[in-house]
Amino acid sequence: MKLIKKLICLSLPLLLCAGPARGQDLPDSFAMYGDGKDPSNNRVRVVDSVCLDTSRLTVIYSAYYRLYDGGFDRRHLTSLHVGDRYSLFNDIAQHVLSKRSYDLLDRHVRGEIGDYSVTPDSSGIPSYFYKSVMCDYGSDRLKVVVPDIWANEKAENGNFSYSLAHIYEEEVPALEWEMTGEHGTVASFDCQKAECDFRGRRWEAWFTPEIPVSEGPWKLKGLPGLILYARDTTGQYSFEAVSVTDSPEPFYDYVYEHEDRTTYRKFKRYERSCFRWPKSFNEETTVYIVTGKGIEEADYRNWRMPYYPMEWP
Repeated sequence: MKLIKKLICLSLPLLLCAGPARGQDLPDSFAMYGDGKDPSNNRVRVVDSVCLDTSRLTVIYSAYYRLYDGGFDRRHLTSLHVGDRYSLFNDIAQHVLSKRSYDLLDRHVRGEIGDYSVTPDSSGIPSYFYKSVMCDYGSDRLKVVVPDIWANEKAENGNFSYSLAHIYEEEVPALEWEMTGEHGTVASFDCQKAECDFRGRRWEAWFTPEIPVSEGPWKLKGLPGLILYARDTTGQYSFEAVSVTDSPEPFYDYVYEHEDRTTYRKFKRYERSCFRWPKSFNEETTVYIVTGKGIEEADYRNWRMPYYPMEWP
């Protein structure tokens, strides 16, 4: 194919005007621990890396998510690198925030700075439900990394925690896309709309046959063209391409300081248990109920956290 190099600034009025579908009910409150606004640190520490491939296509997406209906809107940047042997979808916000955190931690340990805090920058607030998704074209398998918002290990100085990286592999999901027959223009690209059901959610995607790469954000792929925009019909999650380039760029597989090699099923059971009984995984946890009226501490002994993840088993 003839590769493109083009900056996209998407407004997507056609795509964004639809509200959440009524077929899936969102909880009217959501609980978490920490300060009631964000879960505990989910930053993972990279200790090594290996070059996977060189991208022939790089897409930057603005990812949006909302944990519960009426909750805070959260955005972050993600990247999709497409090479000859591998593709890698990566949470840029997670990567940038982690690096900044540990740079400051190292300076603190050396005595160069005193107390410090780390806040998200323009790359946004990292996702709770993925760190990266790597696709091996040779084996047709995915390697998925998810940060843990519960299992943290304290640093030696006692004021910082390292998150656990859960890592599992699975076959590339065979998504049964349904073409809707709808056509539209996303930026200057002619696009078509397709829909599919995937692990408890209904997804809509706009893809362009002008870029015949069967790729997209997260685990969404399998269409005859690059997915430029995707959303689940509840409106909780969306991915919007903001740039597409064909400049060669190496991309990497990372090794993390704390890793848990697991399976998809085992991880989902663990994730569900953590939401339902957070105190059993971290005794220092303080559980809060977050609603549109504010934040209040919950009686965790008589109340369980709603489990409404990005995907179900």
